[in-house]
Amino acid sequence: MKKNVLALSIAAMVGGLGFAGAAAAQSTLTVNESGTGHILVVPYYTAQNGNMSVFHLTNTDTQRGKAVKVRFRGASNSDDVLDFQVFMSPGDVWTAAVTAGDDGRAQLTTQDSTCTLPKIAAGVPVKFVTDRLSKKGWTDANKAEQTREGYVEILSMADVPQGGSLYTAIKHKNGAAPDCTSSVLNATLNVAPIKANTGNYKLSTTTAAFDDLIPSRGGLAGSWYVINVAQTTTFSGATPAIVAGATPYNVFSPQKTGTALLDSADPLMIGRVLAAQHYDVPDLSTPYAGAATAAAQAIELTNALARTSVINQYANDASISAKTDWVFSMPTRRYTIAANYAAGDVNQDVAAIPAAGAAGDKTAYRFQNLGVTGNIFSTAANTSVNDKGQICVEAQSQTFFDREERFEEDGAIFSPGTVSKTQLCGEVSVLAFSGDNSALAASVARQNVAAPYTNGWGIVNFSEATPLLGAAFLKLSNPQAAAGTSGTYGITWPHAYVNAAQ
Repeated sequence: MKKNVLALSIAAMVGGLGFAGAAAAQSTLTVNESGTGHILVVPYYTAQNGNMSVFHLTNTDTQRGKAVKVRFRGASNSDDVLDFQVFMSPGDVWTAAVTAGDDGRAQLTTQDSTCTLPKIAAGVPVKFVTDRLSKKGWTDANKAEQTREGYVEILSMADVPQGGSLYTAIKHKNGAAPDCTSSVLNATLNVAPIKANTGNYKLSTTTAAFDDLIPSRGGLAGSWYVINVAQTTTFSGATPAIVAGATPYNVFSPQKTGTALLDSADPLMIGRVLAAQHYDVPDLSTPYAGAATAAAQAIELTNALARTSVINQYANDASISAKTDWVFSMPTRRYTIAANYAAGDVNQDVAAIPAAGAAGDKTAYRFQNLGVTGNIFSTAANTSVNDKGQICVEAQSQTFFDREERFEEDGAIFSPGTVSKTQLCGEVSVLAFSGDNSALAASVARQNVAAPYTNGWGIVNFSEATPLLGAAFLKLSNPQAAAGTSGTYGITWPHAYVNAAQ
């Protein structure tokens, strides 16, 4: 084996730089990077270039079921591209995969028998939806591409305790699939949510002795992997969990149209650009545990994810065809500033939406919620818009090191062009440390990075708190692999962080 192959292998076995704690000092929401919680966030999914993203969701609560909201959001501007509900039995595991369909759109497929609403039949793909994506000058192919990368938010809306009709309908029995009685699940469509409700919901008079939906006590755990069968490459990781330190609210909302009764800090919704539907909530800003308003919840969760520096490794050794991507996922950014596709010009001024909500200037492309403060996006001057219509923010500085202590400050060039500062464009931004292609075949919100060294590590600094999750993805090939054996590998290095509170 060549020396550089061995050196890289040893570095991979030693592993990347570890996670740091991420919680604000007095927050009722904390981030548990690889544990259980009330809310899960999958920082990145992809269905590009033959990639398949697979998700495993586990209900570690062996006494109660869970009513779970699953929502896929696109990488450009966090638009909702698919959402539905999963009703998990105690101790249940739900799995699903996202691939690209024949029309280029992402699609979700499951072989799982866990109950969902709407029903997802085993082996039957569910196409992602492009209704919320920009329609100005975009072809169907453009819109399809926007569905193939993004992130996932998973919320335990409510628990399903033993004894009621809903529990009976979703419960596995002796390893057999649950009944998933449509009439019982459809009864959840009649629930009328109450803002900041801490109470219980009953679905019918037949469950008078039991409450069918009660506040969740958490216990969700998740994992993900991205696999490319043709290229024999796999990346994997745990799903960061958000834990409610205070007694959570019941945030169940029916999976149907109609005016949403729970709150959101989404500027497009409070600014009346989008009519918030029942299925739009809960989202990550819906008051969940202690927060009195959606803006307060958005601030609290953003603070829990706030970073001032991101640190990781990269490798671009040509002898092993190494490629490295850094993924920066910003799942709470939308609640501070969002892209308004109804605007005629992406360069229009920012529209400030008061915390209380008011009809905004619909000619403005960037909609800002003035109630969500304290992060890098809350100052309109910090953001810009690129030619793809993606909202961008610029880092303060970056420094790259080789493996022998040499370093160069602000020495990398982000191409095309001569941009010398890291710009994060889109909700899930990918920095590709290779000019020919990225390790993930990312394209929606990707920049190529010309790093000053072949292999090394780097640190990206921000002037203000920036809510981030992510990792580095390394793809490499062993040129000495024997015939008939796979020589292509994928390695995931979690980011290390310096947090705003440190």
